[in-house]
Amino acid sequence: MRALRVHEPIGPDGLRLDEVDVPPPPDDTAVRVAVHAAGVGFIDTLLVRGRYQVKPPTPFVPGLEVAGAVESAPHGSGFSPGDCVFGHVMGGGFAETAWVPAARLAPLPVELSAVEGAAALVNHHTAIVALTRRGRLQRRDRVLVHGAGGGLGSAVVQIAAAFGNEVLAVAGSSERRELAARAGATTVYDHESWFEAVRAAGGVDVIVDPVGGAVFEQSVRCLRPEGRLITVGFTSGTIPSAAANRLLLRNASVVGAAWRELLDVEPGLFTDTAERLASLVKDGLRPLVGATFDLADGATALRLVEDRAMAGKIVLTTR
Repeated sequence: MRALRVHEPIGPDGLRLDEVDVPPPPDDTAVRVAVHAAGVGFIDTLLVRGRYQVKPPTPFVPGLEVAGAVESAPHGSGFSPGDCVFGHVMGGGFAETAWVPAARLAPLPVELSAVEGAAALVNHHTAIVALTRRGRLQRRDRVLVHGAGGGLGSAVVQIAAAFGNEVLAVAGSSERRELAARAGATTVYDHESWFEAVRAAGGVDVIVDPVGGAVFEQSVRCLRPEGRLITVGFTSGTIPSAAANRLLLRNASVVGAAWRELLDVEPGLFTDTAERLASLVKDGLRPLVGATFDLADGATALRLVEDRAMAGKIVLTTR
């Protein structure tokens, strides 16, 4: 099979497309999936540079989210050969075949293509868990989303809007602001205007922040009483801190939302979240795919993610 492997953890330049044997199953619960599409995300850019907390020995195959068809499945897994599925792996997705834990695999909604399925996995699952479980989202809450033109940010906008909430968004370029609006944001700000505008509008109940740094610190000041600030990452490269006096005076909360780490302690979470996503898809939600690339062009895709040069989610196709 073809596999895009990291031979040196120096970024996209360390990748090579190799012809390799399908690896043996990691355990007796794994399902063998013919990968048709694989999502490309920010974590992948960290993995290929050796900057993620998980550092596999080289050569290794990155890629966390796959969609395709079951080739073989263990008895009792709930899956059969030919089933259209999408799932989460901790590496191994950028290949024509992947072993996926049965507990992190779900039927691909019939309304979605494999490309859309790969685009709707990590980001949309994270969005659902961040908003509902960690942020205790209520239907009439006003939600502010930073980084709303990227894969995760646009997914959060989509999910919050699908739940019936008013969504404000912040995005950098005009292309990304247009994408945030298409995702369902009622108002979209640029990086310079959002802070004063949100405060002038009376603040918000829930903020989702994948950026960190100064954005996080300013966001605390935009919370309404009993507001919730959800941190989902630090793409700025700076880990911020919250002024406790501001939280105290607003009766506000700051919470983290790390979807993958929750999967490690609650095995049923993946299936539950996939079912919630399938319901939203049935009602019309479609992931916003920015571009697709062949597996051989994976380095180009990763560079675009690193440079934040593409609005929406980038997906690799394998066949």
